[in-house]
Amino acid sequence: MEKTIVIYTSKYGSAKQYAEWIGEELSCPVKALKDVTKEELSGYSTLIYGGGVHAGGIEGFDTFKKWLKPMLSDAYYEAHDDKLEFKAENYKPEKRVIVFAAGVNVTGFDARAQLRDVNFDKKWLRPLTCYFFEGRYDPGEVKGIDKFIMGFVKKTLNDKGLNMKPEERVLLDRIENGCNLVNRKQIEPLIEEIRK
Repeated sequence: MEKTIVIYTSKYGSAKQYAEWIGEELSCPVKALKDVTKEELSGYSTLIYGGGVHAGGIEGFDTFKKWLKPMLSDAYYEAHDDKLEFKAENYKPEKRVIVFAAGVNVTGFDARAQLRDVNFDKKWLRPLTCYFFEGRYDPGEVKGIDKFIMGFVKKTLNDKGLNMKPEERVLLDRIENGCNLVNRKQIEPLIEEIRK
């Protein structure tokens, strides 16, 4: 199998757990983003990056995006035809890059669309595949700005009252009571894509 590395950023442990499981399945190294250098990536043909979702952003992904730009942007623009339309069959970046996001609100279409809009904000990032894995949340562990953000989300949801959508009720319950939705089976589609 080609040379693969899994890189992650994890604040509360879900993304790290998924990264470790992916590494076990693919028999490849797993490293925290803080322990990797941009130069180190040159030795790998497949890069898998994952992070927890916080305030709509995939944790650490801004740093990783900067590292990806020279590898992906030229390939993206070269994949356009003479009418300036992107042709997926012409997209041949020097490295295969797959992303995953772990969070407690990643299963709904709207949540996923928002995550893609926020994190894949550059045209050259749009062709990347992103997998969404359900994470865990313990209200007792949350501190600082994260606690403030979750309090704001909780208040916003409560203010909707009877107008709250079913998926918003689920999210409110997860925020108030905590949840652990981490499950190894969620990585299976990502593993299948790598092994194709």
